[in-house]
Amino acid sequence: MAGESEDSDGASISIGRAYSSAAAAPRGRAYLVVGGRLRPVVAMWRRLPRLLAGWASDEADRAALWTPVAIGIGVVVYFSLRAEPPAAAFLYPLAGTAGAWAFLRSRAAPRVLTLPVAAVAMALLGGLSADVRTSLVAAPRIERETPFVSVYGRLARLEEGVDRRRLTIEVSSIDGIDAENTPARVRVTWRGEEFDASPGEAISIRARLSPPPPPVAPDAFNFARQLFFERIGGVGFAVSPPIVLADAGDKSLIDHARIKVEAVRVGLARRIREAAPGAGGGIVAALVTGKRGGIDDVSEAALRDAGLAHLLAISGLHMGLAAGIVFFGVRLALAAAPPIALRFPIKKWAAAAALASLVGYLILSGSGWSSRRAFVMTGVLLVAILFDRRAISLRNVALAATIILLTSPEAVLHPGFQMSFAAATALIAAFGAARRWWEAPGNLSLGGRLRRYAIGVAATDTIAALATSPYGLYHFHRAAVYSLLGNLVATPIMAFWIMPAAVLGLVALPLGADWVFWKIAAAGVEAVLWTAVRVSGLEGAVMVAPQWPPIALGVVSLGGLWLCLAARPWRAIGAAAIVAGFVVASLALPADIFVAPDGDNVALRATDAEGRTRLIVASPRRDRFAQGVWMELSGLDPLADRPAALNRTAPCDRIGCVAAAGAWQIAVSEAWESLADDCARADLVIAEYPVSAADREACAAKLIDRSAAWRDGAHAVRFRAEAAAPGTIAIRSARDAIGDRPWSPN
Repeated sequence: MAGESEDSDGASISIGRAYSSAAAAPRGRAYLVVGGRLRPVVAMWRRLPRLLAGWASDEADRAALWTPVAIGIGVVVYFSLRAEPPAAAFLYPLAGTAGAWAFLRSRAAPRVLTLPVAAVAMALLGGLSADVRTSLVAAPRIERETPFVSVYGRLARLEEGVDRRRLTIEVSSIDGIDAENTPARVRVTWRGEEFDASPGEAISIRARLSPPPPPVAPDAFNFARQLFFERIGGVGFAVSPPIVLADAGDKSLIDHARIKVEAVRVGLARRIREAAPGAGGGIVAALVTGKRGGIDDVSEAALRDAGLAHLLAISGLHMGLAAGIVFFGVRLALAAAPPIALRFPIKKWAAAAALASLVGYLILSGSGWSSRRAFVMTGVLLVAILFDRRAISLRNVALAATIILLTSPEAVLHPGFQMSFAAATALIAAFGAARRWWEAPGNLSLGGRLRRYAIGVAATDTIAALATSPYGLYHFHRAAVYSLLGNLVATPIMAFWIMPAAVLGLVALPLGADWVFWKIAAAGVEAVLWTAVRVSGLEGAVMVAPQWPPIALGVVSLGGLWLCLAARPWRAIGAAAIVAGFVVASLALPADIFVAPDGDNVALRATDAEGRTRLIVASPRRDRFAQGVWMELSGLDPLADRPAALNRTAPCDRIGCVAAAGAWQIAVSEAWESLADDCARADLVIAEYPVSAADREACAAKLIDRSAAWRDGAHAVRFRAEAAAPGTIAIRSARDAIGDRPWSPN
């Protein structure tokens, strides 16, 4: 018999056919128990839509946090376009979307309708800001390498390094180039003796100029795009020091102020390095002025591999310490005078002094992206003190990101911007979740404060390392394994030794007594460098990874944002997205062959007799920088190994080389005489010379010649299978990745 009944708890269960045997009774009882336990699950499933609707309503109250995300997506879409869009491509849709949003708001439409429209509007605003910014900074650039020419202009920026000086010149004229095609700025390097030219002075210099360097591989960092937004249309090296000319030009008030600030920065950096020679003084100068030219490569590599590279960038740590030192110093000094302390709001006075010092530090440091983000966040905090409010929140991060993306949208592609905001967002979200423990009464005693500080330092480094590691792996293809160990030692030194000494040095500068504080700060830096050398020297201190596909970084970024910005339990979806992004990155295979942007060098990723992956290059003496990048893209450490020469593993003669990659035959043709033979026996031919259209048509193999490199930039080749088959050789060029844009290869 079959029917329905209720158990003792009132749960409705199904009763099946009666069991006649004793052996069947346990099965029947198990069936009843499981059936009774399904009711809560079914009830929860029925409540799920209402539960999700409640979560969505709660998240809608935090929609402002997603404003820079929507703007950033629009900026990324703009930079991902293969051709420059029309001027109205973003403007007209933005106007229509904004009108639709205003109409919905006037009709009191539910947020489920208004928020998506607002998100689309913000994305279109991001694309429009990138389009406008591109139009504003557009300037001519050098189209091909020039012979030695005289460049005339004004010295706008000076970076003094250990063995070289880099000059950015606002160009008035260049010999042999007409005014219409003259770049707005050029950047040249001088490796000779010191010179007397200062920022703001009119100079002439003799140099050899080249176009801005294109990416050395598809999807590699595009220096030409970065220089485009700095209005630098040519780079090169000087063969004589600059000659100061009589200045007959008029400068605007803004130009005069900008040049004056640059002169102060250069002079202060020199003063610091003179007071504290060596690596320590160079890093102190970078921390104070943003001039990083005095940092030698060995120190920079040690700091990077120890997870301490963030100490070189003027970020929230430095801005917060500088503002905090001024704030507490001024407040302590005012508190020492009871008549003032009892009658006036000394806390607000101290906040105003700290805010003024913060503005000065931002200007002095060069106003980089990380320093601008830190300035906005720290400045909002100080303004909140002035108005008796609390302001350490994710809204500060969103405000800073929005300002930067609307004024400098190209920042979204820069690793400094990505890592800075990833760390800030993750830290504020994590410490916001732990606020109850952080502010517990037991943590306010002396012992509790010390314990909280130690845990805070460890947690800060761990969270920041986890948040920034995807961007480090994507852009630099390496991550520091022992960064926690390095930061546990270096962060207190930075907080209690280096930055206080640097602030006191700036205070003592007008009195001429600053030199002693620069020495003290440099001694602290030497202690940090000692730590960095020891930590980076540990076995397995660095993890290297091959090139990530851009989609993997996008998935990880969106997952991290959802994890940090969402408030309800479904934020766990963000963690799943992060895992999925790492899986996509791990499944991506690096390129098997790289071809240089000018077509005069080739590199092959191969396995040697010992089973190690090596990079084998046709010409080890050419394109040293490109070789290092190719090794990084292949998941190899250029600091631990060097590429091998092609002729060590493949037969070569005077007209070319032949190599095998699994079942594939690759020919590197150095002379036209070998082309027909190579096309007949190889699967891929790389010709280091231009090939005519007729010869290209007659070649049975895949072909990359020098004219293709000149036209489309660097190439990367991937073999899709071990056995040769049509369509299994994938060739991708830099132009395929960039499209036909102002910063594409010439």
